[in-house]
Amino acid sequence: MVAFSIKNLSFTYPGESKKALSDISLDINKGEFVVLCGKSGSGKSTLLRMMKPETAPKGKTDGEILFFGKRKDEYPLRESAADIGYLMQNTEYQTVTHSVRSELAFGMENLGLDSKTIRLRIAEMSAYFSLDKIIDKKTAELSGGQKQLVCLAGILAMHPKAVIFDEPASQLDPVSAEALFSTAKKLSRENGMTVIITEHRLESLIPDADRLIVLDEGKIISDSSPENTARELFNNNEYIKKSMPVPMRIGAAISDCDTLPLDVSSCRRLLEKNICPASHKKEAKKTPSEKKSIAIESKNISFAYDKSGYVLKDFSLKVPEGSFYAMLGANAAGKTTALSLMSGLLPCKKGSVRIFGRDIKSFREKELYNGMLAVLPQKCESLFSSETVREDLLLSLEGTGLSKAEKEKKIEKMALLTEISHILGHHPYDISGGEMQRAALSMVLLKEPKIIFMDEPTKGMDSLFKEKFALIIRELCSKGITVIAVSHDTEFCASYCDFCAMISDGMCISESETKEFFAGNFFYTTAANKIARDFFPDAVTEKEVIRLCSENLLN
Repeated sequence: MVAFSIKNLSFTYPGESKKALSDISLDINKGEFVVLCGKSGSGKSTLLRMMKPETAPKGKTDGEILFFGKRKDEYPLRESAADIGYLMQNTEYQTVTHSVRSELAFGMENLGLDSKTIRLRIAEMSAYFSLDKIIDKKTAELSGGQKQLVCLAGILAMHPKAVIFDEPASQLDPVSAEALFSTAKKLSRENGMTVIITEHRLESLIPDADRLIVLDEGKIISDSSPENTARELFNNNEYIKKSMPVPMRIGAAISDCDTLPLDVSSCRRLLEKNICPASHKKEAKKTPSEKKSIAIESKNISFAYDKSGYVLKDFSLKVPEGSFYAMLGANAAGKTTALSLMSGLLPCKKGSVRIFGRDIKSFREKELYNGMLAVLPQKCESLFSSETVREDLLLSLEGTGLSKAEKEKKIEKMALLTEISHILGHHPYDISGGEMQRAALSMVLLKEPKIIFMDEPTKGMDSLFKEKFALIIRELCSKGITVIAVSHDTEFCASYCDFCAMISDGMCISESETKEFFAGNFFYTTAANKIARDFFPDAVTEKEVIRLCSENLLN
């Protein structure tokens, strides 16, 4: 049975001349596990929204979609709500009640299910997703990752026929992301649900996908199994080459085999056949205190939002000036709270925060945020308040003393750097998540601060822009600007950060130079390290592994 049948679908947003989707035709069968990928702004989110009638965007639509054999005007709203689950990229828009329990019940209550059934399904979802400890919490108190799991549990409690995931792992730590992807696979394999997922982290999805659909500028450029996609596009499409899982990229670099490894285990077997074991000398340990002066120091901070318990406990760390420093750890470990305290967004009552040796409490707000600190929050949409992206960028330059012409020139230059020139006239809420992230980054960079705090900065970014984003950060650091990020993107941090810290249960458990940090971890490490640790235990990036493999190929 065909779950979604899309025929010659084109879509244009109001006021736009360029089509967001162009002549899309595809059938997705019941029970299929489909991965959708493409650059930011390629049309992924627009296509996903079109596949659930209630979320379809307003604009000019040509062609049609059949939902389980029914046209949109023939598909009752109640059936659509029950049959098609949709996990949004930003769960802030999807959380509608005050508590976790009521959030799980909300959809079922709207379907008119009886109270006994609702209680049973809440109990089942709570047990499966381990929500017992937060079942009576307020949704406002949850971390972004926790909200994502609660929203998914609420969707599954309605027993849908299909579930659509729009970048579901954007706010999840690596372990939680693996658990979510595993759940998505089980929904398809064991429960017969149709699963359609778009995600920039493909390592855990590609090996089990029935199909990989690639979008570019609103058009489908590939629709096949992952193995065939590799053969067709791997060497001809830069986005595909940089977006495919690390095992495929390493495999392509060290072997001429027609079939590339899709996962870590198959790539490890490829190394065993082709690589001579080599001794890899460990480098001397390097700690933050050995590098430059300290830009930010937090010392013995304890913090609680209410009487339920401390979120941070005796939290201490030092960030060297001009470094790119990342805080990693599980969801709800206290990372965002620590970032908020160090950036002055939350008051530090127990312990201290010092900026270039000066207590943060001694700064006036105007002094602190005009040229000293800037924050790119996880909820970057909170930075936007105007009708267009350009107007918001102009607001970020208020108080600089620049003329309007000078401001416009500066904005145009920044827009080119962050690749948002084409959306300057758009409303901030009419652009993709990745585009919004880049626009928010532009607002922060325009302020030219000495210290930049970023919460999940690579969220929604495609692989090509991540490389450019890294170059932007490295350029800032070379000028003495300090960048502190909270991130779940282990591959990005391993490739570009100077130092990393593990945050757990409100404490900084360890902080070290990046290579040492990832080489010593089992789960919080990179795919490259997992692949090559038996050969090159200190290698943590794809480039390192490829270089070492090329130097140790068997004759």
